[in-house]
Amino acid sequence: MAKIDLYDPKWIDMVFAGKNKEYGAYKLRRSVSQRNIKSLTILLVAAFLGGGYLAYQIKRHNDELAAQAEYAAKMELAALERAKKEQEERKKNQQKQEPKKEEPEKVVPETRATVKFTAPVIKDDKDVKEEMPPMVKMNKETKAVGLETKEGTDDRSDFANRTTIVTPDQIPPKIEKPKEEAPKIEAPKEEVENKIFTVAEQMPSFKGNVQAWLKSHLSYPPVAADNGIEGKVIVKFVVGRDGSVSQAQVVRGIDPALDREALRVVNIMPKWNPGMNNGQPANVWFTLPVTFRLE
Repeated sequence: MAKIDLYDPKWIDMVFAGKNKEYGAYKLRRSVSQRNIKSLTILLVAAFLGGGYLAYQIKRHNDELAAQAEYAAKMELAALERAKKEQEERKKNQQKQEPKKEEPEKVVPETRATVKFTAPVIKDDKDVKEEMPPMVKMNKETKAVGLETKEGTDDRSDFANRTTIVTPDQIPPKIEKPKEEAPKIEAPKEEVENKIFTVAEQMPSFKGNVQAWLKSHLSYPPVAADNGIEGKVIVKFVVGRDGSVSQAQVVRGIDPALDREALRVVNIMPKWNPGMNNGQPANVWFTLPVTFRLE
């Protein structure tokens, strides 16, 4: 039996030979191939359209994801640039708010020229040389005595601040050491009574606590207190045969006002226990430190 092509319409005529062709089956059989072709065409077209639409949606979704990623990257970059600009602006504002401190030009005031006061050095009596007191020596110069060496005018009519200068009128005059009387040959007893010993067998002594007595009777000079001057004034005086104090003088001073106050207090001291030589009272030189201390 030969192979029959079902899509060839000739076999349909062979089947329906001598039969009623107006029957619907004949028409349906003849149009099968056309319907199949149309169906395949429609199917292909639908598949092509569906596949194209699906590909379009996938591409569109991918494009949206790429756009979103690009947008996020741009926003992040913009945020970083904005933060960087804000940081630079803050630095600039801080630099503007904190200008460099410029030291003002130092101007030397038009005041009296002064020389810094040198503290005295306490020495033994044997090492003391008779010389002009430092404060009086400084008074003869054109510069004033002060707490520090300072440039200024040498005119004595000009004065600096009260707290930095000691005026000439505050310096006491030099106290001359009393001259010892010449020995009298005709009166040896009187010579012994008037002789002043530097060292005695028994040195004079104060009746009580001498430093406590000095502290209770000292009056701190205001000019020295304003200048913040303190220290010890070394005073030398004679304790007589009767215990009285005389011939007081400053051996080492620190300030004219303090020197005057030390002499004043020493001169009003009560009688001491006199020094003794060979069992007899004697006139004896005595050196006493008078302490001035601000509290």
